Amino acid sequence: MHGALVFGFVVVFLSFLVLWQRASCVSKIHLLGDVLFVFAHPDDEAMFFSPLLDYVRRHGLNAHFLCLSNGNYSGLGTVREKELVASAEYFGVNRRSVRVVDHPDLQDGPDNLWNTEIVQREVLSYLHSVKDIRTVITFDHRGVSSHANHVAVYEGVLLAKKNLPPGILFLSLHTRDLLEKYVGILSTVGYTVGIHRCGGRRNHVILIPPTSLFTSFSAMRKHKTQLVWFRYLFVWFSSYSYVNEVKELGVA
Repeated sequence: MHGALVFGFVVVFLSFLVLWQRASCVSKIHLLGDVLFVFAHPDDEAMFFSPLLDYVRRHGLNAHFLCLSNGNYSGLGTVREKELVASAEYFGVNRRSVRVVDHPDLQDGPDNLWNTEIVQREVLSYLHSVKDIRTVITFDHRGVSSHANHVAVYEGVLLAKKNLPPGILFLSLHTRDLLEKYVGILSTVGYTVGIHRCGGRRNHVILIPPTSLFTSFSAMRKHKTQLVWFRYLFVWFSSYSYVNEVKELGVA
């Protein structure tokens, strides 16, 4: 009896892996040109955007990082800049395609209210310097965790979008509700078996494939100064390690 239960579990698990792999291949998004990821702090890319970055890497697209602060909240900004470059290289991003901003009005801290005009200026500056970028991905209006810096990045990128002519695709990362946010690998189940349809949202869904399961964890290991116990828990139990939903920036 015990052997039959084990065999049944193995069959179900392997079947799920096959379905998951197929679902991850089906989940696609049409990205234009080079892709610019705009975020607030070194390690945001690993904690929140790993499925998208893995997708970009697997499809041979060029990615760029614009990080609006060096994460100097604890005085480790210089070290964290180097950690971001290491993470970028893990994702296949050339170190020359990584820009870290260190502006006095864009300093890391949940109580620091960033000037969105400066955020806009930095985004426009990068876009003007790299003409091949045709897709920009950032946070949505809730900033994943309602972190003030994340929200300011969204608002600054939205300003940039409004001041640019058509031709660049702007996408935002959907902020998941609390119950959805911390179910870990279970966040893939609904998409894998075909019962999850984004709750009526017109979002694009990117699933991390089983072969890339440890992507977020591996990228986060590049940020050695940030690897305290609760970030280990976040990486393992956060749905953002396994699923990214994006939609057009500024569209309800």
